[in-house]
Amino acid sequence: MTGDITQILYRIKENIAAIEAGDDYAPLLSEVRADFLEFMELAKLFLISERDSYYGYFLMNVQFSVSFGANCIAGIKLNTFPPVFESNPLLLCKFKLKEILYVICHEIDHIVFNHPAEMLKINPHHDEQVFYEFNLAADAAVNERINYERITEGREFLSAPEGLITANSLKEMYHLVYVAPLENYAYYFSLIAGKQQNDEPNAPGNGQDSMMRQQNEMDGAEDVQGEPGNEIVTAANCGRISDHNWEAGDDAEDAQVMVREFVNAAMDMMNEESRGMMPAHFTSQVAMINKPSVLSWQAILKKYIGTISAGKRTTRARLNRRQPERFDLSGRVDDKVLKIAVAIDTSASVDDHMIAQIFNEIFAILAKRKHEITVIECDAQVQRVYRAKNVGEIQKKVAGRGGTMFTPVIEYINNDKYFRDALLIYFTDGFGEREIPKPKTYRNLWVVFEDERHLSVKEPYGVVLKL
Repeated sequence: MTGDITQILYRIKENIAAIEAGDDYAPLLSEVRADFLEFMELAKLFLISERDSYYGYFLMNVQFSVSFGANCIAGIKLNTFPPVFESNPLLLCKFKLKEILYVICHEIDHIVFNHPAEMLKINPHHDEQVFYEFNLAADAAVNERINYERITEGREFLSAPEGLITANSLKEMYHLVYVAPLENYAYYFSLIAGKQQNDEPNAPGNGQDSMMRQQNEMDGAEDVQGEPGNEIVTAANCGRISDHNWEAGDDAEDAQVMVREFVNAAMDMMNEESRGMMPAHFTSQVAMINKPSVLSWQAILKKYIGTISAGKRTTRARLNRRQPERFDLSGRVDDKVLKIAVAIDTSASVDDHMIAQIFNEIFAILAKRKHEITVIECDAQVQRVYRAKNVGEIQKKVAGRGGTMFTPVIEYINNDKYFRDALLIYFTDGFGEREIPKPKTYRNLWVVFEDERHLSVKEPYGVVLKL
């Protein structure tokens, strides 16, 4: 089998060289596509039958796809059924066979370690710089593990591509004193994010992940262009945002579900012997993925908001949607105003940054609905109450730092009919009274800063989650 796969790879490399030399590439691309799909099938069988079965089983649960226009070497798309391992052979097949197998295992590890979902959690607004830093951290975490397995498990069929991102390369890029090996992405990301923004990375390829892109062998080389809409990429100009062609939607919880389904499909195909070949960190990660999911307070708030009907009122300022040519008929607009009461326990250890982050998320969730937010600051008594229309109106210095009591906020709300149809969100460290009056609000949500079990209230009359 090794001879067959080597021969196919040699044939692909010859065709790539001919394409770059300017030969008529249309028929050559057809040959490369067919050869590459056969190459991937053989790679899957190679990993299952001869060397490293658990990686092979993950490949059994994907379809292989070729994209000559992709500026990314490889990536696994989870938002299709079955998932798709998409690659640009014109980039990937520049590597040696052992390096290609390394890339394949690298992409599988990213999924197993839930990096697509974690990336959405840490970068919900798709900031390119944050994605770049996350990508470096995730690559270092994955590559450290694979390199460790190569040595301890004797996996000689893998070879690390030159310029791989590791703990040591991050140390050099960001001038760090010490970077521990074999850590998760969060550790490496916190080190990168902790550096000042004006620090200039100093590493091969200006900090770009060399494993995820080929070094351009010709100065000024350009992509080979086909007909409009059919461009192909043969040079190494992968954009930072496309280092990994993960596609798992825009919702972190949905992405995590896709990861879980992908991992469990592979696990179900394995026998006990195959599962036993998996390293301990791999097995523990699979167990972690299958832990019952914990809803965030943001997710609960979204669900609560979704249960409140927007309501309608007639207006002459808008045409009737069903009969737009009847100027004598009134249109309708949303009339329901979402009322949110945000109570902040000022005796808790809550700083200005945390306050800003909390309200940024609240206003983002409410962005598409008419809303009114009332902020109530309270320690042993209500200290300050004010309305806020945007984050800029949030008072940064919270008032009061005394002991904690929840009753003053509940009584303040219960004494004002304005809050009868409001949502109450109470941010607290949890240490206060044992019993409270029942809030006369529509829904209640308690968000505890450290541990939801710290909430002292026996009957909170609502959902309790940790921040």
